[in-house]
Amino acid sequence: MNENNQEPKGKSLYFILRTIANQEINTALLLETRVKSQGISDIYSIIVPADLKGYIIVEAAGLHAVKAIVKGVKFFRGQAPGILTEEEVKKFLKSKAELPVPEVGSRVEITSGPLKGMQAQVIRVNKDKGEVAVNILEAAFPVEVTVPLDSIKLIKEAKR
Repeated sequence: MNENNQEPKGKSLYFILRTIANQEINTALLLETRVKSQGISDIYSIIVPADLKGYIIVEAAGLHAVKAIVKGVKFFRGQAPGILTEEEVKKFLKSKAELPVPEVGSRVEITSGPLKGMQAQVIRVNKDKGEVAVNILEAAFPVEVTVPLDSIKLIKEAKR
């Protein structure tokens, strides 16, 4: 069952629609509003893949249903050629593995950015934002920097 509480009748097709970059969610919301207001039952879902800028995926019974909802939509830029398979769509829906979160006091190495290769000690961890504040150990004076969790590698656990 999907968001509109409709079961797909028959085989679903996955169409790729081009949008203005960074307007994917706005486009999807406009399309959802059209589906609900016009009572179109041939659109089963609208997917906004996080890894695919400028594109959204629409699950529908056919191209006729997609054309009915995209006509005149502000951020719509056209349909990409071809149709995705269900396996290809599932690749976009898989969640990424959760990053290991170091403890305060742990020693880490910065793996990207201008401080790449430098060692640092963890001062604060913000799991919600996916960031960690570190103190660069190789600096002549204390330098506190906030870096993303995916930009550090754990060298030594903090002593308990």
